[in-house]
Amino acid sequence: MNKSSLNRFFLNESTDSERKQVIRYLLDPANDIAINHWMKAHWDLICSFATTEHTSSADESKIWQNILHKIKESETVYLPINQTPVHFFRQHFKKLVAAAAIFIILLGSYVYYLSQTSSRGKHSLAVAGVKPAKIDDVAAPVSSKAVLTLADGTNVLLDSAGNGPLATQGAVSVLKNANGEIVYSGVPSDQMIYNTLSLPKGSKPIRLVLADGSLVWLNAASSLTYPTAFKGKERRVKITGEAYFEITKNAAMPFYVSQEGMQIKVLGTHFNVNTYQDENEVKVTLLEGAVDISSKDKNMLLKPGQQAKLFDEKINIIRQVDIDEVMAWKNDQFYFTGTDIKTIMRQIEKYYDVDVEYREDVPYRFVAKISRQVNVSEFLEKLELTNLIHFKIEGNKVIVSK
Repeated sequence: MNKSSLNRFFLNESTDSERKQVIRYLLDPANDIAINHWMKAHWDLICSFATTEHTSSADESKIWQNILHKIKESETVYLPINQTPVHFFRQHFKKLVAAAAIFIILLGSYVYYLSQTSSRGKHSLAVAGVKPAKIDDVAAPVSSKAVLTLADGTNVLLDSAGNGPLATQGAVSVLKNANGEIVYSGVPSDQMIYNTLSLPKGSKPIRLVLADGSLVWLNAASSLTYPTAFKGKERRVKITGEAYFEITKNAAMPFYVSQEGMQIKVLGTHFNVNTYQDENEVKVTLLEGAVDISSKDKNMLLKPGQQAKLFDEKINIIRQVDIDEVMAWKNDQFYFTGTDIKTIMRQIEKYYDVDVEYREDVPYRFVAKISRQVNVSEFLEKLELTNLIHFKIEGNKVIVSK
């Protein structure tokens, strides 16, 4: 990362494209050492902020002191990233954003938010506050809770099944290995035999090894229906929910992923498919290779780094997409880059198996990177520290308000 780009970002002088690049750089833990060096190089300037006399309104002075207090405690600070220079602290605040944001990055647990413009034309501003007391809580899932449905309708609960052979489907054996993966091996029989792997809400992702060696990671609230072995001129599977595929190349037998109204054709490639019905659109994101997306009589070729969005049988190609955000679920993270609260909470519903109730509209967008190993209360507390949003947990329900 060019240091001048980093400087411009903290001074709110970046272009939109440069800002996105810097955010991705700052959110990558691999860059912590480089960012630490940058902070040390500017330490004198950072320290001078604490002694700078600030003569502004009482509210602004209170916010200023709150930020300084958090920096001195070396705690995580939550600050806004606005599209234009903020005016609350005039000249001083833009420099303070640089100092506080560096502390956020180095501490490894951080949340920014993108504030929308209010009806009065002012940007919202919030800083770290007191964490709410825990009343109820929901732990992060520790297992997949997957159910394997065999060709005869028998359900195998994989959590309670031991490692080793699970079933025989024709001439194909199904086993669960020491890593919890479901592995198929063998040859197809005269008749195609289908199995379905289902993952309910409140589950960790699970990995499946198909008979051709292709790998599939299945996310919570998802299912995949597939033949126990492939034969003929094509390989076909059907998905609901979300999955990531790494397909074994076989030019003579192309691989198809289908979902109502959509089909993906691949030869050998890596891609993510999100077909959750509550997302209102199907998203296909390509990491490597090439895929052909078709819907009715329309089809489009997707290139690496691109995303196809399908809505009402129309295909829209996003030329550049944040792959880290798309793949966060597979990498055991929540990762949001300017995401509205309802989209965030839909992920929370599926992962923690909770219900969400909205008492008020929350018009803010958040940028956050949080481990998926935390309890739901800890996740919510990190967003609450912006003072823009508040949560209450009642049993298995999360209530959202401003």
